[in-house]
Amino acid sequence: MSTPPADRPSFIQRTLSFWFRKEDFKMPAWEVVLLRVFLALLVWDTHTGWIGFWTQPMQALHAILHNGFAADITYTAQPHPNGIAMWFDLTFLSNDSIEGTLRALTAISLLLYAIGIASEWSLAIPTLFGLAAATLNNSQGSIGHTAQGLHLVLLMLWLAGIYQRITARSKSWLWGGLDHGRIEMNWARQGLAAAYVVSAITKVVNSQGLWFANAQYFSLHLLKNNGMEYHDRLEPAALKMDWLPAVLMDHPLACQFLFGIALPLELLAFLGLQNRRAAALFGIGLICFHETVTLLTNLSFILNKALLLALFINPIWWLVAGFQRAKSRPQRTA
Repeated sequence: MSTPPADRPSFIQRTLSFWFRKEDFKMPAWEVVLLRVFLALLVWDTHTGWIGFWTQPMQALHAILHNGFAADITYTAQPHPNGIAMWFDLTFLSNDSIEGTLRALTAISLLLYAIGIASEWSLAIPTLFGLAAATLNNSQGSIGHTAQGLHLVLLMLWLAGIYQRITARSKSWLWGGLDHGRIEMNWARQGLAAAYVVSAITKVVNSQGLWFANAQYFSLHLLKNNGMEYHDRLEPAALKMDWLPAVLMDHPLACQFLFGIALPLELLAFLGLQNRRAAALFGIGLICFHETVTLLTNLSFILNKALLLALFINPIWWLVAGFQRAKSRPQRTA
């Protein structure tokens, strides 16, 4: 029996329902395992920098295996304490014996997490050491944003494990089951979405509500930054990108669109938690925004892009789902 025209949802209602109705992500077992391994590797990048060689597999592998031993925290003071450094002295991390031990334990812990050990055990040291080291680095007078999103995701994974342990949802004392992993990934996805929402709110507050209106002037800041980069380091490459900000200055509406669109994308990122389609939509949109900023500023945002690719898009899932759907279609007979 067909729906009467008067009761049929409008095109807009059907479109909004398609993109934003609440659906379970229904993560298969292989996806949970794949994400655990991938996220462990991303966290290890903060100790080795291997992702800088992602286009050179052998060099990336060498960095994964060796760079952790060469990493060294050298800060012996925290002149501008940030975060927990306002209450705790974190300079003990510059002690080579302590740092070396914690980094080795981090490597072992991430390996254990990747093979399935429950996150409440396996991510304790990576989370606490990673946050403490990043906080010490941010207590030197400047704030680095490179791994903030990743550390938030790491914290959410760990807290999800603790929550499941406290609420007796963990079926094994040692192993993190697949359901355990699915909840962790959902928490991680929520944490990443929350980071973007907070970023958008910060933009609105700091710009006194004029972020979109002021976005047209972003190209001027780029020209200034490129000039400072050239004069500070005498780096000719800094001036090679001047043509693009110059073009945007001639077309302020284009600049306003490219950078202004980031605000609604970030502010509404929580809608990407509704279902896989919405997650992919916001993931692709945010990656495109990051890529635009990379093109203009040479800031890579590689960890943010990787997190969006894994937690919001996961193209491998879409390929598998498409293949399974095509395979399940009935064959037409001649």
